Amino acid sequence: MLCAFACSVQAAQLAVVIDDVGYHESRTKRLLDLPGPLTFAVLPFAPHARNAAMEASARGFEIILHQPMEPHPSPWARLEQGTLMSNMDDAELRHHFEAALDAVPNLAGVNNHTGSLLTAEPQAMQAVMQVVKNRGLYFLDSRTTARTVALDTARAAAIPSTKRDVFLDHVIERRSIHNAFQKALNIARRRGQAIIIAHPYELSISYLEEALRTLPEDVELVTAGSLARSAYQEAPAPRQIAAFPHKSPAP
Repeated sequence: MLCAFACSVQAAQLAVVIDDVGYHESRTKRLLDLPGPLTFAVLPFAPHARNAAMEASARGFEIILHQPMEPHPSPWARLEQGTLMSNMDDAELRHHFEAALDAVPNLAGVNNHTGSLLTAEPQAMQAVMQVVKNRGLYFLDSRTTARTVALDTARAAAIPSTKRDVFLDHVIERRSIHNAFQKALNIARRRGQAIIIAHPYELSISYLEEALRTLPEDVELVTAGSLARSAYQEAPAPRQIAAFPHKSPAP
């Protein structure tokens, strides 16, 4: 039985974040039919990023920026447009980050896309969090490396923040996806809350179409932002990105 939006306060809270939104229109349409609330993490310069963010926001889903950050080099590492790099100075990093924020409307927060290298760099994370704080957003650490300092840096700056607990589709196989979802449910029941990150793979969407509509009654779907802000009751509501046109940093 589907857990309604307003479940008992005793319910375990589960946030489902969909990363990499903005490339596949047909898959986005399927995601928009999933029961909410969900969090859509939109790649800033993907072909359909702006439209996906606007449509998802109109449907009541939470929108966050899926900010590309530098990974450790590997044969599988792909640098998205607008990737924040470790060789950028603070001003350049903030400039590129601000441009990405301005590319996606109706943002509530930010999480990292890749970033196994950059999220382990304290100075870079301090520059990132300065912008996040100035924008009144929250930060979700995707935890693409055990060496990440992103969450600690956000918390040190008193930014509403949280972290990913489980990747749904690290292995794109139904049994593995099912086991990952069950792991997230178990964490939520044990700790009171959990965050699972999924990707718009066909198999992942098909699984979520079933799993979210048959969610156990003791589990409540919530946004990642509600979990990040739960410890920051006085945090201001996020400001509309459209109200802050991008400006190049002073030379």
